[in-house]
Parts: sequence; C-alpha cells; structure tokens
Amino acid sequence: MRLPLAWLAEFVPLPPAAELARRLELAGFEDVTVQDEGPDLSEIRIGRVERCERHPDADKLSVCQVDVADGTARTIVCGAPNVAAGQKVAVALPGARLPDGTKIKKAKLRGVVSEGMICSRRELGLGGEHQGILVLDANAPIGRPLSELLGGEGAVIEIGLTPNRGDAASLLGIAREVRALFGATLRIPDATPLESGAPGAQAARVRIDAPDLCWRYSARIVRGVRISPTPDCLRRRLEASGFRSINNVVDATNQVLLELGQPIHAFDLAKLRGAEVRVRRAYPGERLVTLDGVDRALDPSDLVIADAERAVALAGVMGGAESEVTETTTDILIESAQFLPASVRRSARRHGLHSEASYRFERGVDREGIVRGADRAARLVAELAGGAVAPGRIDVRGAPPPVQSEVLLDVARMNRLLGTSISREEAASLLARLGIESAAQGEDALRCAIPSHRNDLALPQDLAEEVARLYGYDRIPTSLPVAEVVPAKLPAGYRIADRARTVLAGLGLTEMMTMPFVAADELERLRLDERDPRRVGLHILNPVQEQDSRLRTTLLPSLLRVARQNRSRQVDRVAVFEICRVFVPRPGEAMPDEPLQLAALVTRGRDRRLWDPPEPPPLFFEARGIAERLFTGLGYEACLRRGGNVAYLHPGAQSEIAVSGRPIPIGSVGELHPELLRDFELDAPAALVEIDLGALASVAVSRPLFREPSREPAIRRDLAVLIDRHQAAGDLQEEIRKQAGSDLVSVELFDRYEGAGLPPGRVSIAFRLVFQRSDRTLVDTEVNRAMDQVVRALSSRFGAELR
Repeated sequence: MRLPLAWLAEFVPLPPAAELARRLELAGFEDVTVQDEGPDLSEIRIGRVERCERHPDADKLSVCQVDVADGTARTIVCGAPNVAAGQKVAVALPGARLPDGTKIKKAKLRGVVSEGMICSRRELGLGGEHQGILVLDANAPIGRPLSELLGGEGAVIEIGLTPNRGDAASLLGIAREVRALFGATLRIPDATPLESGAPGAQAARVRIDAPDLCWRYSARIVRGVRISPTPDCLRRRLEASGFRSINNVVDATNQVLLELGQPIHAFDLAKLRGAEVRVRRAYPGERLVTLDGVDRALDPSDLVIADAERAVALAGVMGGAESEVTETTTDILIESAQFLPASVRRSARRHGLHSEASYRFERGVDREGIVRGADRAARLVAELAGGAVAPGRIDVRGAPPPVQSEVLLDVARMNRLLGTSISREEAASLLARLGIESAAQGEDALRCAIPSHRNDLALPQDLAEEVARLYGYDRIPTSLPVAEVVPAKLPAGYRIADRARTVLAGLGLTEMMTMPFVAADELERLRLDERDPRRVGLHILNPVQEQDSRLRTTLLPSLLRVARQNRSRQVDRVAVFEICRVFVPRPGEAMPDEPLQLAALVTRGRDRRLWDPPEPPPLFFEARGIAERLFTGLGYEACLRRGGNVAYLHPGAQSEIAVSGRPIPIGSVGELHPELLRDFELDAPAALVEIDLGALASVAVSRPLFREPSREPAIRRDLAVLIDRHQAAGDLQEEIRKQAGSDLVSVELFDRYEGAGLPPGRVSIAFRLVFQRSDRTLVDTEVNRAMDQVVRALSSRFGAELR
C-alpha cells in the first residue's frame, strides 16, 4: 500500500520519515520504505498555444505557434488530436530532458521544423494517458517551470500489510498506528454533507435478500452532478497512491477508500431499473459485464448487487458496466456496505478478479464506518461534482455480524507468553493508545473492549501481541525455552529420498522442484486406461492458475513441462529429476493415496561431438544405466525385466524394475511414447525412470552400501550360453546371483551374438562372474562347484546350453 506522506500528515502529525518507517516496521508491518515521488519537471515550461493550423503535408499533425515568454513564439509540430489555440500547455524546448531521460532536439517533421514538444501526461511521467496533450489551468503562468504548477506529492510511504491487518489499509488506519506509536493527536476529516432537496428514500429502495452475506447496506443519493476531470491536487494524490484517475465522482469514491478504508461504489441512478437495489445471490445462468469489460458467468453462490431486473455489480469486488458513472450521469446512488469477508474472497478467486475493494472487504471493514463512508463520499461528490446531497440515508441491515466485543486478558499469562514483566497498569496504558479501553478484572486481568475497526482481535493472544508491538519487540529480552530434548524422528522415506538425490546429482542430473498442480488435459494425454485413477486426479476448488486445476498423480507432466521449456530456450540436452509425493485418488475414499515418487527424465541432445558414434545408441540404455546406478547407490540388487504395460512408455523400449524381497515391480524405465512427445510438444526423444520410493523404503537393502575391500585375489570366470532370442538376459543374471552363492562379487553381461553358426532362433550371451572372499583365498574347486550349480539352474529353468 502506497500513501503520500503529505496526505497522511493531514490525519496525524508525523515524525521524521526515517523514524516513522523504522517504528512502523518494528511494530509488525512489512517492508516499510519511504521514497521521493513525482518526476522532475523543472526543465518543462508552461506555454500558451497562440495559433494552431493543420500541417500542409499531414492530416494528423498540427503546426502550433507557442508562446513560452522568452520573446519568441516557437513553432512546434504536434500530433495530439486535442491541441487547440488558446490552451495552456506543457512545453519541452530543445535541450530539455523528459522524466524518462529523453533529450529534446529540433526536428523536421514533414518539411516543418519543430522547436520542441507539447507533452502528454505519459511523456511527463504523470500517468498513462497519451492520446492527447496535457491541458493546464487557464491561470497557469506562462514561461514558468511546470514543477511550480504541478508539484509532486513529495515523499510516499510504502507499507506491506499482513493479511490480518485490514484495518490499516487506509490513511486513517496508519494514522491510528502513528498515534499509538508516537502519542500524536488524530484528525479525522469531516464526513457530514450539506443536504438539500427531496429525501433520498424517495429516490430508491434497498432490499437485502441474502442477510447472511450482507450485514449492512447504506446508500446516499446525490442529484445534479456534473462529470468532469478531477482537480489536479486530488488526481496527483491518487496517482501517487497507485490509483488511476477516472473522473471526479469515481475519484471521490477512491478518496474515501484511501482515507477511511471503506470501499465505496457509485451507480448511475437512472440506469438502476425500478430505482431499486437488491443484495442477493446470483441466479443460475446469470451473467454480468464488469467494469473491466469482461462478460462473466456468475455462480449461484456469488453475492451480487442487482436492480429490479438484473445484476449490476459483483458485491465487494467490482461494479458492472451497465450501471457505471459516465459523462451523461446526473444522479448517482452511493453504496457503502459490509459483506461477509469469505463470500467476497470466494467470488474474487472464482473470477480471478482482485480489486482494491475486494482487498479490504476480504479482510473485514469497520462495521461502525459504513455510514461515515457513505456520508464522506456524498460530501466529496457534492464538492467535486457540484451535486446536491439528498437528505437522509437509505440504511438497511442484514444478519448481525459475529462480533467479539470483549476479550479477557490474563496479564500474568501474557507475560509468560512474551517473556516480559509488564504490569497490568502498563498493559492497560499500551492498549489504550490503540483505542482499546480496558477495566481491571480480578487480581491480574483486564476486560478489554475491542474497537469496531479491529476485526483481527478475538483472543487473549491477539491482545498480547498488541501489547508486545507497542512495548517494542526490541525491548523483550532474549531467553532460551525450557523443554525436554527428544531425538528427532525423520519422516518415512526421508533417508532414501535424500540418498537418491545424492546419487542422481552425482550422475549429472539436476533436481527440479515444481508445483504439484497440472491441467486436466495433461493427465488425459498420458494415454492411461479409462479406469486408471491416475487419469483424473483430484479437482482443486481454488487453483493458483485456472488451467492447473488438478493435483498431479504422477511427476511426468511436470518434468515434461520443464524439458519443453528448456528445449525452447536452446538447452541442448535435458537431464532432470524430481522426488515428491503424488496424489492418487482412491475409489470411494475422500482422501487420496500419497506415494513418494521419484522420476528422472533425460532427452537426447541435438549436437553431436567428434567422438560420438555415427548412430547413437537407443536412449533406453542411458535411462537403464541411471536406474542401475541409482539402485546400486541405494544398496539394492535391482532386476530389470523386459516388458511392462506403462501406457506412456514405448511398448518396445520399456522394462519393469524389481528388487529382491518384493515380487511386485517397484518402478519402470523406458523411452517415452512418440505420440506422447508430440502431444506435449517435446521435440526430442526422451526416456523416463520412475520409482515408487515409498514402496522401496519398505524393502530391506540387499547389500551394505559400503564394504571393506578384500586383500585376497579374485577369480574370474566367463560363462557363454545359448538361449532363446526372446529370453531376457536380466532374468538369467538374476538367477546367476541367486545360485552362485555369497562369494559372487559381481556378474556382468559383456557379449551377445546372433547369426551364422547358431541354430535359428537362438542367441549366444556371455557373462563375466567375479568371485572373491575377504578372509581367505578361494580355490578353483569352490568356484567350479558354484559354476556347476549356475549351469544346471540355467539349463533347467531357461533351457540354456553351454557353448
């Protein structure tokens, strides 16, 4: 929130800016900064357009003679449609610099020499308007620096508000804080309007049909307004506060919002059909075009402001285009209301429409400030737009709001909570500075009356925090808590996940941390079976982004996004992984399964290096190597079995991953299906390793992660066998480990031959077996026995023949 200090000083005397920022930050506000506001306009001069004629060679250009009181009329070519003779304008002469640093020079435009520039608001850094030049007041002194006429608002304080401090989202709210911190006197602007004419109740009717969502609605009628640009003083203040100036009526409502924190909306009374205001829930199928020009489909749970026939505003969020104040408006209805914060929050999120009004309504407004806001807005509209305020208000109440009017504060308990020794009297004095009146209760307690603007105070702990803020967090002594030291318990799967990160990072993969949300169509593009619960995913009621409305059931869509984004930015090769929980719906259950999943994705690079083979090997083998190294690093004996039915992997290039001690596959590895890559717009082959880390953690490791190296010599034996060509070598490798005994250190497939000299349909594969003990040297007879056992097992189970 941004507020000009000069404006804030009208509410309360201010200390030096640096001290103000320091004390506000110590009092719990975030990122408090003070900065100078407004562009440097000292080099811009005030001029008067003496003559304005059409350019002889350009229909959209004008040739102006401009007097800047230096004795010579300047010829300036201007393209603004609103330039005219007799206007006072802002002129940048040759040599002057605009606020953005642009230096003005003489220039020839379509054959006419231009000796400067007549400036618009945007060129002067005074706003976004650039369709026409800035026309100054008729009394502006010619030749003087523009800074003398349009002096900026000076310093602006920017304050970050925590979500509970809706009361501080205004000049009055910050002024209350300044009074509490520095003991100053608060000055609240006069809200009483001068009334005349017929009573307001005769002009319109107000009815609350949803009393649970609207607690109070107060309206004021102002007749005979004249819509015009806002005076420069107010416009500059609004722009310094981050608001765009619209017109005098709308800007008056924004002034009240900034002054009092009460959102105000002005309706064109003539556009309210039936001269009626109804606060109700939206009808099914009802639509509303909001002020931003978007046609919105309303939900029956949305609270709307309606006239006798249709919705005219989304309550607490934004008004409708059909009832907005325009140049033809003469009579207006001013709305000041209090809505259920949760209702406004839901509507704002549902429609992705967050406004200055919804920001304050979501946090709760002052229930006693509704009438004051309506009166203040009516007074300002009458002053700025020349209208007459109708006598009386149209004030309707809904259900009474849930109010916590009193809280009992145990001072002794407060001191234990804060680590202080503040007396009851001192606590009462500190609270009084915040407008919280209190009375002694019992021996050591205070019964505190909560002000209407402090919706965040409901518990004794809240009051303890208020005491601490004013007492000074920096004055509270540091103390160590007294507690029993209990050994920490790591969450299930933490150790194996941490170890997996280390292994994969050592293999050159980069860890990703992505959001757990995906689009519904991304899950459908995974080609999963219709009955697979991973195809749907849990629906998020209030997604961060509208398109990502599902909790992911697998990490693959997130990694594909990462790969696509990196490839689009000329990253040649992508090798990434992520370890996170996924959310798989359980049929008939409200809560999903949340398995801990590991997924690693690698893509093939475009660039070929000098030493790379002409035909790169299938990417499957790189992914398989990653899986094998990962399981070895985790201490497991993994077996990759040919086949598998993972829908998003290539049917001819995927394998199941199993570990000893668990018959059910623990994961899969393979190349991604080409159609999947096309659907996700990934322009390179990719392979995936996917492992259920939670299930893996439940299986005991197959071997120690570290072993003492043996000093004894190893015995190596090569074993070549003929097998059916469709038989997976991994199955034989697993059988060899099982039959060779505990002296087997490693077994590796090193050769495969198929062709001349072999029976049809048979292939020759060769394994290298290494035997070794750590306590003594093995002898050949021991190794021969193990080899015989292996050969018999391979022959009986797989029909293998020795070569």
